[in-house]
Amino acid sequence: MKKVIQILKTCLFLTFFVSCSSDKEEDNVIERGEAIQHDDFQYVVEHYEIKDQLDFPDDTIPTDGKFIIVKFKVINNAVKVDHEWNNSIAHVVDENGNIYENKPELQAKLNKVTPFGLKDEYITPFQTDESTIFVFELPSSVKNPYLMVRGETLMKDFFEGNKFRRTKVRLYES
Repeated sequence: MKKVIQILKTCLFLTFFVSCSSDKEEDNVIERGEAIQHDDFQYVVEHYEIKDQLDFPDDTIPTDGKFIIVKFKVINNAVKVDHEWNNSIAHVVDENGNIYENKPELQAKLNKVTPFGLKDEYITPFQTDESTIFVFELPSSVKNPYLMVRGETLMKDFFEGNKFRRTKVRLYES
């Protein structure tokens, strides 16, 4: 009987381990307005636009590729925990896996023209939300950009196999 119980425990552990593994799971592609779930926090691309230059009152910034301006919202659904994050929480990946980071100097310049409450660090209190705007510059060869987020593995993420790390928001018309 002890051997049967030990075998059942081992099978249960292996089933749990395999179900929490994220190595073989595919990316989860979502659309603008849908949330990336990260424990009690949600990340939403509210809006994005693609431009070939950025126009400011005193300057025009061209690019050989394209700029993607993303309005990004963090929703903290936690009951008692604030959510700390910064402007490197999100990045863009292309169809080949190349990563493009937010351009903080362009983000700051955009905030001067159209204020959106830019901060270096954000602390979103529980049961509230907060937004910012990111600016990404991509080569013209990128056809299928996606926004992804970074973060530490938290309790609910562990049980969901870190799904938030594989969720991508489509930043192009399909």
